[in-house]
Amino acid sequence: MYKAKRSLNIANAFSFNKYQSQILSLIGFMILSFASISSHALAPNPGAVCDSNFAQGSLNNADYTNLVSAVNTNNYVNIAGNASGSIPLKIKMSTVESSTSTVKSNFGVITSDNKNAINVRRTFPTPSDYTDTKLEFLNSITEQPIYLTNVAISAFDIDYAYSFWGGSNFNDYVQITGVTEAGNTIEANLQPITGSNIDYSQGLYTANTFVNCPAKNLGTACQGSVQFSQPVASINIRYTNRGRLIRNPTNQEIDFRIDNYCYAPQYIFSGTVFNDNGGLSGSPKNDLTNSFINTYKYFNGVFDNGESGIDGSALNNLKVRLTDCNSTDITGTTHQNVSDTGSYSFTVPASAVAGKSQVCLIQEEPDPWSYSVDTTPNRLEVPINNSVYLYEDNNFGEVIAEQTALVLKKYQYVHQCDANLNYNNILDKDSPLNGFSINAPRQDEKVDPGQCIAYKIEAYNHGHITLTDIRITDTLQETPVESVFHLPNSSGIAASLRTTDNPTSGLVNIGDNGVIITEPFKLTNTAKTTTVSKRTLYFNTKYGN
Repeated sequence: MYKAKRSLNIANAFSFNKYQSQILSLIGFMILSFASISSHALAPNPGAVCDSNFAQGSLNNADYTNLVSAVNTNNYVNIAGNASGSIPLKIKMSTVESSTSTVKSNFGVITSDNKNAINVRRTFPTPSDYTDTKLEFLNSITEQPIYLTNVAISAFDIDYAYSFWGGSNFNDYVQITGVTEAGNTIEANLQPITGSNIDYSQGLYTANTFVNCPAKNLGTACQGSVQFSQPVASINIRYTNRGRLIRNPTNQEIDFRIDNYCYAPQYIFSGTVFNDNGGLSGSPKNDLTNSFINTYKYFNGVFDNGESGIDGSALNNLKVRLTDCNSTDITGTTHQNVSDTGSYSFTVPASAVAGKSQVCLIQEEPDPWSYSVDTTPNRLEVPINNSVYLYEDNNFGEVIAEQTALVLKKYQYVHQCDANLNYNNILDKDSPLNGFSINAPRQDEKVDPGQCIAYKIEAYNHGHITLTDIRITDTLQETPVESVFHLPNSSGIAASLRTTDNPTSGLVNIGDNGVIITEPFKLTNTAKTTTVSKRTLYFNTKYGN
């Protein structure tokens, strides 16, 4: 408490007559009673304990400073604590005064024995007025209330000061309550401190009349410690007077600390199913050189600003699973629907992941599925670090078929089955009779049986990730006339073509008919390039009877 002492000049106030001995006795009593008691360093709060499967934390000195700096700003402060990141906690602190006439002398941080505490000093207009200090707990990962168990708090400098002739008058009273998950307000329970004068009756107060504690001192004699028996998401510390023999309470103060809180560590895995189109509209096949290749956010496998999550609310089968990477769901989890913003999140107790070196997130796509092209794998492997509890940005990239990065352009050229045809020297023309053309022959442009049709396929990668395992198929014509594969082996392209999609089938031969399929190839693309990656493939057919 703040001690505003006045000297007791009895000679000026009374005459020593027949009551001299009684007055001297009273003076002696008051001198003894108002003497400041000795102080010892704060004692550990007996309620500062946690069960074996819970992480244990308390505020560090910087946390107190940060909280006071943000008081009444409506802002939450991230708590560093001493739990090594296993408790994702942030706190909002605010105060409420019962009277606008209360003199708010101080609300700050004091340090004693290298330990910080919050100091509240007030001059209340009446003994019944109070200051409430509210602490609200939030999970810094989920942004939802976090219910902490065994929350333990200590208040200090709880004392009583009274003067018949003015000066400091107060009888400190500290009431500490919390709000449970059910929304009930509960009182904290007293935790006995050896050597303390503090008692409890719906609040902490000194059991020793006229005891003065050293101000801004976290001493044991004036320490009152409590603990909540149920998990709470907020606490309220009310500072007021007990009312006994108080006329005009002045210059009183207390200090308080949060000694302990416990939390069962939770692993959180989250991410978004997103549209990896770079915020563009249209189709790359209609824009071969401009916006798609120059928009580096397009088709890069990264959820960038300007891109949006895919609404999963109308797609009941768009789900994500959390598994042990061996097709078994992690205990306590189920297939989770993706939200209307494309997001998903799994929160699981640490025990469900104990002993695992990794987990896997599996995207399950609906059928039919308009976002049919993946820019990321549908299976994401997440390595587990025992000291890390948050695994976010496990995102799944998708685009619609019209915005796929792989764009194919097919050209045809009608010729007289020249075995020595140099495909690279054939120019692009409007008519397929004059060169490679994306147009079909006009009605007046006759293709005679026995002629050959050479094909050129250009494969473009407009995206900003490498496309791998590309295989292009093309079915040779069967009706009304038959086309047969007629590419000479000497061209070098025959070794990359097959007649079926069976990878073990033999190479195509001249005269075969069916489905031509390329061997797998890739199209590389360096991030932030301005040159589209392209590969050109050729094959030749003979137009039969």
